[in-house]
Amino acid sequence: MAITFDDGPDPQWTPKILDVLKQKKATATFFLIGIQTDKFSGLAKRIYAEGHTIGNHTFTHPDVSGISTGYMKAELNLTERLFASMMGIRATLMRPPYAIDEEPDTSDQVRPLEIPQEMGYITVGNRIDPNDWSDNPRRSAEQISSYVLSHLPPCKLENLRCGNIILLHDGGGNRAETVRALPMIIDGIRAKGYEVAPVYELLGMQRANVMAPLPRAELWAARLDRFGFWMFDAVIIGITWIFLVGDLLMTGRLIFIGAAAIYDRLHEKIFGKPAEVASYKPKVAVLIPAYNEEKVIERTVRAALNSNYPNLRVIVIDDGSKDRTLEVARNAFRAESASGKVLILGKKNSGKAEALNYGIEHIGDAELFVGIDADTIIAPDAIARLVPHFINPKVGAIAGNAKVGNRVNLWTRWQALEYITSQNFERRALDVLGAVSVVPGAIGCWRVSAVREAGGYHIDTVAEDADLTMALLRRGYRVEYEDLALAYTEAPTNANGLMRQRFRWSFGILQAVYKHRGVVARKGALGWVALPNIVIFQILLPLVSPLIDIMFAVGTIWYLIQKHFHPDSTDPASFHKLVAFFFAFLVIDFIASAIAFALERRRDDDKEDVLLLSQVWLQ
Repeated sequence: MAITFDDGPDPQWTPKILDVLKQKKATATFFLIGIQTDKFSGLAKRIYAEGHTIGNHTFTHPDVSGISTGYMKAELNLTERLFASMMGIRATLMRPPYAIDEEPDTSDQVRPLEIPQEMGYITVGNRIDPNDWSDNPRRSAEQISSYVLSHLPPCKLENLRCGNIILLHDGGGNRAETVRALPMIIDGIRAKGYEVAPVYELLGMQRANVMAPLPRAELWAARLDRFGFWMFDAVIIGITWIFLVGDLLMTGRLIFIGAAAIYDRLHEKIFGKPAEVASYKPKVAVLIPAYNEEKVIERTVRAALNSNYPNLRVIVIDDGSKDRTLEVARNAFRAESASGKVLILGKKNSGKAEALNYGIEHIGDAELFVGIDADTIIAPDAIARLVPHFINPKVGAIAGNAKVGNRVNLWTRWQALEYITSQNFERRALDVLGAVSVVPGAIGCWRVSAVREAGGYHIDTVAEDADLTMALLRRGYRVEYEDLALAYTEAPTNANGLMRQRFRWSFGILQAVYKHRGVVARKGALGWVALPNIVIFQILLPLVSPLIDIMFAVGTIWYLIQKHFHPDSTDPASFHKLVAFFFAFLVIDFIASAIAFALERRRDDDKEDVLLLSQVWLQ
C-alpha cells in the first residue's frame, strides 16, 4: 500500500507527519505545491533526506481542467525547475490538483492527463480518498482511518473506491485529524498483512527512476534557477517590508511631527517684552529675482510696497530676462525708484542664486532681507510678522507660510493641499527646535550678517534656498517658521510643469543633503534633526508611498487570480493582512493630514480651503 500526501509542505503539519512516519518506519510520497515548497524549502529537503518520494503537484495548485495548455506546462515546469534547483533532482511523478478523474470518459477529462504524459510525467491517481481535506463536515481521525482500512484489498467488484494508493493531505488547512489518523492507518495496513511502500515500487521502479539526479551539465542551469526563485522570494519579502516600513514611517510622522506641530500651534510665541518688540524696526530689503516675469512683476512689487512694515526697500533683480520684465518694472515704478523705495537692477542671466547675491551686494545697511519669488504676492502684514523673530540674535532665518494662490484646476488644488499637509506641517514641527530645513523661495526672511557669514547663496546646487538654510543651521543659527506670514504663489497648472518643478526641488534637496552629509548625527540641529527629517520623511517616505499603492494593486490582482483558478485552496489570510496594512497606511496618512489641515492658518472668508479637506484621501 502506498500512502500519499497532497498540498504540502506545511510548516505546522508536515513536520508532524514526518515524525509519525519516522516513528513507524514507513515511507510516503509527497506531491508538493511549488509555491509552498519555495516558501518552506527546508521541509522539502527534509522529506527527500528522510527517504520519502517527492512528486509534482503544480506550482500554484490551479484547477487544471480550466486552464490553457501553456499555463499547465508553465505550472509543471516551474515546479520541476524548483525541485531541480533545490535538491538536484528531476521528479517525474505528478498528480493534478483537485482529484481529476483518473478513469476519464470524455476528451475534457483526458486532457489534464494527456499534457503531463506528453511532458514525460507519470500521473499518479488514487482510489482511497477519505476526504480528510473536507471542512464541512470535518472528519475525525477515527472516521478517516476507518474509511481507509475498509477500502483496502481484496477489492470487491462493487467497491469502486478500493485500491492500493491512499490520498491524504499535509497542507491546505487544519490537518490535526490527519496527523492523528496516520498511525492508525499504518498499523491497520500492517495488521492486514500489507506493507507500506513508496509509489515507485508499485510501478516496479527504483527511487532513482522517479527522482533522477541532475546531470552535471544541468547543474549550472539549476543554480541560475535557484537565484531566480531567490529573487522571487526577495520580492515577496520586499513587499511585506515596504508595507511595514511605510506604516512605521507614517506612524512616526504622526507621533513625532504631529505632536511637535500641535505644540507649536498652541504655544504662544514670545519674542521679547512688548516695548522691545514695538521698537524693533530694523531696515529690511525685499529681494525679488525675476526672469521672464513681465506679466506678474508689477503685481508682486506692488504687493511688497503695500506692506505695513515701515522701514522697507524693494530691490528687483532682472536676471537677463528675454521678455519685457526689466522695462515693465522700470516704467511701473519710476516714482518709487526716484524716492529710493524701489531699486531695479539688471544683469546677465546666471541663475537665481547669482541674482540674489547681486541683490545682496546692493542691500546697503539693511539688517534683514526678505526673499520672494517674482510670481508671489505677500500679505500686507507678512514682513511685520517675520521681523520680531530676529530680536533673538541666534535666529538666522525665518520661513513664511507659502500658499497656492492660483487654485484654478485639480492640479493646483492638490498642490494647495500638499503645501498644507506636508510642507507647512513639517515646518511647524521643526520650528519647535529651530531646525526648519528649507526656507522657501516664495517667502523667507534672512539675517544679512548670517547669510554673508555663510558665503551667500551657493551656485553648486539647484535648491539654493535649502542649501543656504542648511549652511545657517550648520553654523548654529536657529531657523524658525512663522505661520502668520502669508504669501500666495503660483503653482504649476499641469502635470508637465509640476514634474519639472518637483524634479528640480528633489534633485536640489538631494544635492544639499549630500553636500552637508558630514554633520549627520554629529552636529547641532542640522545633524540631529533637519537632515534626518529630510532623509526619512522627504526621501524615504515619498519613495515608499507609491510603491505601497503599486504593491496593493498587484497583491489584489494576484489574490483575485488565485481565487478564480482555485477558490477552495486559496488562503485569504495573506490578502487580509495586505488590506490591513494598506488600510492602516491610509488611516494614519488621513489623520496626519487632517491634523495639519486643522492647524493651518487661513482667512475667515476663504471657503475654498475647507473644500480641500474633502480631497485629503487623494493627496
